[in-house]
Amino acid sequence: MKMKKNVTMMTKAYRAMRLWVMVFAFMTCSMVSAADYLVYSVVGTAKIFEGSKTVSLNARKTLSASSKLVIGKESAVTVLDEVNSKMYSFTTEGTHTVGSLLKAAKTPKNLSKQYLSYMVKQLFSKESKNLSHPSTYMQVTATSYRATARDSFLLNRLASMAEMTASVESSLIQPKNLLSTDMDVRFELVSCETGEAIDPEVDVFTNCYVRVTNNTTEPLYVNVLDIDDRGNKYLVLPVDEAATCAHLLVPAQSTVAFKSEPFEFSEPKSRETFLLVATEEPVDFSILMSPIRGNGGDQMKSGIYRISYHTK
Repeated sequence: MKMKKNVTMMTKAYRAMRLWVMVFAFMTCSMVSAADYLVYSVVGTAKIFEGSKTVSLNARKTLSASSKLVIGKESAVTVLDEVNSKMYSFTTEGTHTVGSLLKAAKTPKNLSKQYLSYMVKQLFSKESKNLSHPSTYMQVTATSYRATARDSFLLNRLASMAEMTASVESSLIQPKNLLSTDMDVRFELVSCETGEAIDPEVDVFTNCYVRVTNNTTEPLYVNVLDIDDRGNKYLVLPVDEAATCAHLLVPAQSTVAFKSEPFEFSEPKSRETFLLVATEEPVDFSILMSPIRGNGGDQMKSGIYRISYHTK
């Protein structure tokens, strides 16, 4: 009888433990399915349904799996999964729920919890909301995850591509100087009027925007430096004062258009060279407005692509 009693007690304990495991698994699945997703970046056009109406979708918005989005052509929405420390990018045009986009998403980018926490903190900082086209290097304050010294690593890489002449800039814009890129990334300038890529010979006062294609398997942060034949420089895409670069993110294996940042060819009879610069980590792109000089030190893995235009 004593042995039978012990077996009965063990059976009850096993059943209780099994029930607890099932309840825990159910609660975990419920938490995952009800997880929130923080909008990190929106490039192009994206909207979200609020009742029967749609409103513009912006960074810092919190989504659920049931949230319904409308993603425009050549647009991208990138979200942070804070529960699982992952970053997802959605580029599928049309109307979809976040849940369906997650299922169809390509391999997400894994993030450490510490870096994810840093990204969220920077995203909500007031500096990240201030966008500008700086004429000089802003020298954004360093953080535990972004040292200002790393900005110079980008300059070192660009300087290594140049054939030393009067300046790195003058070498980079020379068609005969073949640029060695670390990444398969490219761009074109698109007419705001026609939606088609503009020709190398362009009419003065033509308005256009940048369309970037990222053929790599990693999301990239990009900007475009415009250098005219007198050496004047201009950053085509604005930078934020926190150097989060979230608004400059191009998802892996995608094409996105920066239609919200049009610009004009205003100088007649001039040559302008545009250099697309891409990195795998956020960088203060305003450093490109400083004279590009290398110091022979560490280099940042970078993508570069060049196109020159002549105004009629």
